[in-house]
Amino acid sequence: MKYKISKFGLFCAFLLIFSVYHSNAQYFIKSYDLPPFTTKTEYGYSIEKNFDGTVIGKWSIAGVSNSVPNAGSFDWMFLKLTNSGTVTCAALLGFSLADSCFSHIQQSSLPRRNVLAGFYRAPNGREKASFSMLDTNCFHYLSKQILDSLRHEYRQVVKDPSDAFTMAGYIQTYISPGDYKNHILASQYSSAGVLMWAFNYLPPFPWVDERAFSVTYQPVDGTYAITGITNRFTGAGGPYQVFIMKVTAAGLPIWYKGYSPMPGAPCDAKKIIAMPDGGFVVTGNSTAFDPLGDIYVIRVTSAGAVLWQNTYGVPGVMEQSQSIIYQSSDMSLVFTGSAAPAGSTEDIILSKITSAAGAPVWTRRYPNSAGVDRGYDLKEASSPIGYSVTGKLYHSTSVSDDPFFLKTDALGNVTAVCQDSTNLQPRPGQWSGDCARQIYQLTDVQIQPQTVNPTTAERSICGTVTGINSNNEIPKGFILKQNYPNPFNPSTKIEFSLPEDGKVSLRVYDLSGKEVSVVLNSFKQKGNYSIDFDASEFSGGVYFYELKSGSYSETKKMVLIK
Repeated sequence: MKYKISKFGLFCAFLLIFSVYHSNAQYFIKSYDLPPFTTKTEYGYSIEKNFDGTVIGKWSIAGVSNSVPNAGSFDWMFLKLTNSGTVTCAALLGFSLADSCFSHIQQSSLPRRNVLAGFYRAPNGREKASFSMLDTNCFHYLSKQILDSLRHEYRQVVKDPSDAFTMAGYIQTYISPGDYKNHILASQYSSAGVLMWAFNYLPPFPWVDERAFSVTYQPVDGTYAITGITNRFTGAGGPYQVFIMKVTAAGLPIWYKGYSPMPGAPCDAKKIIAMPDGGFVVTGNSTAFDPLGDIYVIRVTSAGAVLWQNTYGVPGVMEQSQSIIYQSSDMSLVFTGSAAPAGSTEDIILSKITSAAGAPVWTRRYPNSAGVDRGYDLKEASSPIGYSVTGKLYHSTSVSDDPFFLKTDALGNVTAVCQDSTNLQPRPGQWSGDCARQIYQLTDVQIQPQTVNPTTAERSICGTVTGINSNNEIPKGFILKQNYPNPFNPSTKIEFSLPEDGKVSLRVYDLSGKEVSVVLNSFKQKGNYSIDFDASEFSGGVYFYELKSGSYSETKKMVLIK
């Protein structure tokens, strides 16, 4: 089975457009570059739906960046986006050495803080499992990390209905002089960031080495499940295989099981999600049938029994999966990752399978011959219906890897020239095993990372969105037009013109002068712009919107009638 490579798809990957769009976006691929806008590397590891009282600010991306100015060689990166991918605010957090953020969530209750998880590196170079909380304007609120002398890190954070958040990763444990092994680490905090529990889960034998990469909350019974890799079932120095450990709301182990497509075969796990029947689905990778690597997906019951496990791939092609979601509307599973056809670099893929047996439905590949691209996380989208994906994309203009925001329709399409289709061949798997774990309690400490709120450059790679301003004439001066309609309910259009490139902010204030929304806060090229502002969650009354760029500032009044 061969990939069909679209000639137009390769051209599309280098199309460069700068614009601001309506909040009802269509389907597109956009990338983001942080200053100095060339040769700097940024990844998007996590994407979330975001709400702040308006339809603007629908999404956020978290990851890493070595942009300057910053605290260290790599910092945590956070971007808040409108539904059409316009950056409304951004943040970099870190210490003097290389730090990494792998996951984030937004709390459901006001003030809807974002919780980021990963590691900050100590001055001695050791990773420290940490989280940071940001407000809706991308400003730092609170940071804490596990208090332990060895290496450890978080790889994912999830929340429960009370906004308590639980994180999982791994922690280094001393075995004997010169011998350290990784063990499972998990912790839970209240919505305010108060430690509720934190455990190092100890295996039964000192030679066992294992790492957790994902955790999920199961609303059916209020439990959690953690997945990752372990050599427990292959012996000291043996290949890693997938594990799933189910724990209570208090972090106490319920069961622990290992999985592989065949006995002794290597495989790994990247993401676990809860299913409506109380069970779980894990996606990852395996070389059991192809040494280049295939995608590996397992579905288990609430007790860990295998319902089905498949690998997916094309012989001679390297495929990887990084994240997966369950879609209730048609009881399907959708995962993202990458594929590298023969003679080509890795490209982003998006694939749909049935949840009943894992049968393939469709797979899309988004070709870009400029460099290595990869999808790291995805969510189901509703405005319009489809999927939102983030990861890393090599852009020839920035000469580096950049985070991207990919929005597709329900079939994974952007436009006819933006993607190819292929068929992944499923192969059923066979093996699982059981084991047990003990726990060792840990504690934490509060920290204060350095924070920066940088500007960003946005690049439209492919696809279109509604409401592009077609007036390409460069304005001779700054213009902020009166919103229309005015009065309005609940949405209105704000148009402005920029005679020069620069950082631009558009903010909304209530009658008392309190800032109620950051509509835009990013780098923009000179030109004419139009933004839809939605005030569905605001009370009726008089509001003011202010445009700032350099020394220019102008404010106008608008009236919301409800």
